[in-house]
Amino acid sequence: MTPASTPEIMGFTTVAPIRPLDPQRTVLTDGVVVLRPVRESDADDVYASVRESLSEMIAWLPWAHADYTREESVSWLSLCADHWRTGREYSFAIGDATDGSFCGAVGLNHFDHDTHRANLGYWVRASKSGRGMATRAARLLAPWGTDVLNLQRIEIVAAVGNTRSVRAAEKTGALREGILRRRLRVHGNQFDAVVFSFVKGDFCQPTE
Repeated sequence: MTPASTPEIMGFTTVAPIRPLDPQRTVLTDGVVVLRPVRESDADDVYASVRESLSEMIAWLPWAHADYTREESVSWLSLCADHWRTGREYSFAIGDATDGSFCGAVGLNHFDHDTHRANLGYWVRASKSGRGMATRAARLLAPWGTDVLNLQRIEIVAAVGNTRSVRAAEKTGALREGILRRRLRVHGNQFDAVVFSFVKGDFCQPTE
């Protein structure tokens, strides 16, 4: 689980897509997972997913905590809708293409307008982990970011100890650039982080 969009993260800049975006028509799939913009009706699924996954999430995601409530899911989804409209960030639900069930979320955020750069974060609920869904979701979203948002660089940043997220990033085919010391801060703890990157033209077939 890499750091994903949360109401607490500040300092975003907007990014203008190279063509207008219609969230209702933005769907990405590889036949195994399907990505579509999160919506307010996802509140129950998001809440259930977080609650079942807290033991894995708390150490790595700043918004995850033992008293996480459904109201926090509702607030986040409402904020996501606003961010889609303004271009501040783009959050997608990860769904199972076979039955449409909610598996987690993936998004592009922390935009740097001057350098056309963004962060890609993801999380997958505990009951769906170990199936390569985060890897597939990242591989679908990264080329969308370069093609539609005209991003030149997309980064995945995962804490060194977050082995599942590091492994998912490795399987995307993104370039592992190195370790940034004390790059992430979660619940008052500072972590070294592995940084991976995509740039325009990097994309190939999944390695898993």
